Amino acid sequence: MSDDARTAWLITNHAPLSIPFGYENIKGDIIAVDRGLIRVRELGLKPRVIIGDMDSLPAEELDRYPDTEVIRHNSEKNETDTELALIWCVQKGVYDEIMVCNSLDGRFDHSAAIIQNLIWLHLQNIPCRVESLDQTLFFLKKDNLIKGKPGDMLSLISYSEYSRFIDSIGLKYPLDKLMIAQHQSRGISNELIQKSARIRLEEGLVLAVFTHT
Repeated sequence: MSDDARTAWLITNHAPLSIPFGYENIKGDIIAVDRGLIRVRELGLKPRVIIGDMDSLPAEELDRYPDTEVIRHNSEKNETDTELALIWCVQKGVYDEIMVCNSLDGRFDHSAAIIQNLIWLHLQNIPCRVESLDQTLFFLKKDNLIKGKPGDMLSLISYSEYSRFIDSIGLKYPLDKLMIAQHQSRGISNELIQKSARIRLEEGLVLAVFTHT
């Protein structure tokens, strides 16, 4: 892939064997994050770049890609390998969207760190999503159209002290004039009743966890 690609796909160490979007539908640059290079090879994908400290990646894996750019970082660093890959994507300045493929079933602290990374990108108006085996995570914009099917589950988690919604269409439990506090679990386990749902957010930072059933 070339630098004119508009979507970056980060294949991490915990990238699942399949994602809701479908690896076969990927159009964009593949960024192998450290040991995620093994998953890249297993999926038959071609990495644009390999980024990480390579502390868990066998040398022979790198040898398979002699013509691919490798950005190696010191193992004693402040950022995770995933964050370093995200920083690289932002600095390139050519991507309209970033996708992080991660099953979220590894270390909880690493999963929590990815959410922190999503916040950083969201505040810069850079669309970023996490694709796990059957879930997609992203932060809501002011106006959101979420495509799926009836029965798909949607949980909304406030990362602000309070988050307020204007209204919603297509959800089992409407969000009209709803307020969710940061300490509340009120937004968990909503459900699509149509092929899509529209959500309008008045204020707040809200993580959406969309479960494909």
